[in-house]
Amino acid sequence: MNFFLLAVGISQKFMFSYWEKKQMQELPNHIIDTLLKKLHGTSTKADDKLIADWMSNHPADQDHIHQFLDTWKQTDEWAAENTFDTTFAWSKVNDRITLNNEFANNTSNKTFRMRPLLKLIAAAAIVSFIFSGWWLFNKSRPAFNTITATADQHLTLSDGTKVWLRKGASISFPKEFTDNKRKIQLSGEAFFDVKTVADQPFLIETKKGLITVLGTSFLVNAGAKGERVAVVTGKIRFADRNDPQKSCILSAHEEALFSGETFDKKTFTGTNLQWQEEELSFGGIRLKEIVESLTIYYSTAVKIDSTQESGIGEIAITASFNKESLIQVVDELTKLTGLHYRQKQDTIILY
Repeated sequence: MNFFLLAVGISQKFMFSYWEKKQMQELPNHIIDTLLKKLHGTSTKADDKLIADWMSNHPADQDHIHQFLDTWKQTDEWAAENTFDTTFAWSKVNDRITLNNEFANNTSNKTFRMRPLLKLIAAAAIVSFIFSGWWLFNKSRPAFNTITATADQHLTLSDGTKVWLRKGASISFPKEFTDNKRKIQLSGEAFFDVKTVADQPFLIETKKGLITVLGTSFLVNAGAKGERVAVVTGKIRFADRNDPQKSCILSAHEEALFSGETFDKKTFTGTNLQWQEEELSFGGIRLKEIVESLTIYYSTAVKIDSTQESGIGEIAITASFNKESLIQVVDELTKLTGLHYRQKQDTIILY
């Protein structure tokens, strides 16, 4: 609203400057001073009476003074509106000019025409009003950055929050967090180490979910089929974006998969989510959890053959991998477990 008032102020100054030079120079100085007080809302009853008495004695100047006062009042009414609609503003001026011309053509007992100079003043005022409002509106909008990672990428936001983007992930965020909430948008997978800022929660908006946190580190996988959040430290709230009342609270070593309907919550162990350090580390982790982590990390499905005994997935494994390819990791797992693997289209199957 403030920038609209400023824009109107600019328009009014332009209108008065032009009108003062071309029209008000014909009026007595004391009348000019009194009119100025009236336009700015500082006139007294005595001032109003002085103007009324002078106009009754000078009927030839009544019409253009009334029109100018009305035009000034109209700009105040536009400034009070809550939205900036340029089409509506232009139509209001055009309707007003047309109405005055029709009135002049249809009045038989009095000639009343909007002076050409008044038309120029009104049009110039609206041009100034529209341009000023447009410029201030765009200037007040926060600047946003959008990054799509062509490879694993690390960045630090303006509040100190660290983000590790997986290849193909996309993030949109303001250059500066000026609101009472730090809100960003994410698609794909990213790891966050959120800087704690009192009274300014950090929000991540995905296609399905809304994640709220004050300060913690966690993984977000905003995939097309489902969205997964795994918390390493701290606590977050994972909610349905379209129904925030539908949510779950996750603490350290808890994760949830959201399908769009329900939250599937469970615990996890180990540090295998720390892929942003370019190292996979498993300390006594069950094989069935490792294949899930490999699927996320390498964006390739890794499964245990369903015909294998159920106990195969319970085998505990301790191992670390640093920048190895998926095939190298799977090959090492087969050596540790005595299993084999085969590749079927885009899926690796252990058996």
